[in-house]
Amino acid sequence: MEWEGFLEGYRKIEEFSIQGEKLLEELRKKKKELREEVQRITPIRRAKEGDYLSVAAVDSAFGEVDGDAWGRRLYGLCVSGAGFVPRETFLETREKGPNFLTEEMGASYEEEDEYERVLKGLAIAKEIEKAREWFFDMDLVVIDGSAKSVVISINQGMTVQNLEESKMGRVLRSIYRETLQALYDLLNSGKLLFIPKRSGEVLLADKISSLQFQNDFVLLSVVLEEGEYVSLRVPPQRYTLPKEGVEDILPKVFDLLNHLRVIYFKAPSGRVIKVETRQPSPVPAIEDFFILEGENLLTYYADRSAKLHFTNYKDYAKKTNPWRYRL
Repeated sequence: MEWEGFLEGYRKIEEFSIQGEKLLEELRKKKKELREEVQRITPIRRAKEGDYLSVAAVDSAFGEVDGDAWGRRLYGLCVSGAGFVPRETFLETREKGPNFLTEEMGASYEEEDEYERVLKGLAIAKEIEKAREWFFDMDLVVIDGSAKSVVISINQGMTVQNLEESKMGRVLRSIYRETLQALYDLLNSGKLLFIPKRSGEVLLADKISSLQFQNDFVLLSVVLEEGEYVSLRVPPQRYTLPKEGVEDILPKVFDLLNHLRVIYFKAPSGRVIKVETRQPSPVPAIEDFFILEGENLLTYYADRSAKLHFTNYKDYAKKTNPWRYRL
């Protein structure tokens, strides 16, 4: 092992962490001033106690399940969901799924990278379809990802060349209109919550002249107290989706997407969380699902369920595949 290179990398990690702490400390010294500036742009509110709502989350897992020496590949897609209903003394959990689709393909398939786009687009489409089917009676439904990433994934899947050469492509094409209708229904009802995994979008920090950086999460981690939140209008986006067969639905969907609001709130874990929604304030209903530093418990539960079922299929495939030692 080249210890010199290893130790240099270790020192870089330490320096990176120390620099981050120094920057945060400098910001904390300006907390009062920064808080006043944020207040001038948008009110800082505190989540009200007692607003208990039923919340659900849907997530998916997809990829190659099995392969053999003939060059055949078996792909799969799994969607699962979980609902959480507050009761007087406990939280009732409702599990849904798994909804599983598979497709067998030969090695002659020329667009393997493109096929990943089909799989992802179909996964998102099925998440939306199942969100409406399974949880339309719930108060809130969570999608793991931003509104923009959902639209991009469906668009990339739908615009793959020769889409209908694959079974998954044909399924995506066949449910495209129904997917947009489901998305519209969920958005129009005000139930939908998008929770981006990560975001470089800046809606607040760039309006504060005293800041030398543009990052809403860092700014609000200093300014907000636990349980506080701010709400901001999302600037209109230029969304793109195929128009054929959905000319009547697309304008309505895009209009609702362009009337979403971004809510940043400081969770019990101390992290600042971003959601995109038409709800006035979903914070009281979801903040207790963010008690850990990692992924929120809502999407974590649905994600683990989908991945568990998908992994179980893969494990079974390995055990039954006579070529597993030759691949």
